[in-house]
Amino acid sequence: MKNYRLHFIRHGMTDANRRGAYAGRRTNVELSPQGIRELISLKEEYSYPPVDAVFCSPLTRCIQTAGVLYPQAELQVLPSLAEIDFGDFDGRTIGELQDREDFRRWMANSLREAPPGGESMEEFSRRVALGLSSILAWVMQNDAQDTAIVTHGGVIRAVLTSMALPRLAPGQLLVGNGRGYTCFATPQLWMRDHIIEVAGIMPHGASDAAALNAEFAAAMERFTAILDQEAE
Repeated sequence: MKNYRLHFIRHGMTDANRRGAYAGRRTNVELSPQGIRELISLKEEYSYPPVDAVFCSPLTRCIQTAGVLYPQAELQVLPSLAEIDFGDFDGRTIGELQDREDFRRWMANSLREAPPGGESMEEFSRRVALGLSSILAWVMQNDAQDTAIVTHGGVIRAVLTSMALPRLAPGQLLVGNGRGYTCFATPQLWMRDHIIEVAGIMPHGASDAAALNAEFAAAMERFTAILDQEAE
């Protein structure tokens, strides 16, 4: 049974990531100098496997990341691989938003609730699913054994949550900059169930895919605890 390998890679760090701010579809920022250094370090220490094709989000931070990791590749840019649209929350931190009622409603039910002017998780996941379907159609038509998909943490999380087995623990879904997962796509399984299989961590040789900005992770944990207390 033939397997195609899809290597999902989150873009390198930006200043918005460093600040712990929401950086979505509207935030077309560049990689920070630290982010570029970290990508080069990851590439030197671990392995980003050779690929037959590179698909990429249209946002600058992903295009730059693909340029560092796969400098010889001709990118295939897909708008469907862009990060979720955070609407009015874009560019702001949890600390700046936590007292807003619309932010609290969104955090309590982000699956169906959209940020003002943004996308709900349902809308976002449908967009990502269409993008992955188009990638796999190309991969199978061209018999591309290895394909890199350079995108955003939210996109990778949407794929792993609804289109990949085995189901990962919540902490494993929060992918660090320059990191991600290798997945196997079997034509029969994809065409029948729209499921791919998680096979390993990107870059290969790394022990963890979930290296997150500590400031953002701590802020998210504090705010989630506040919501949990209010729900009791």
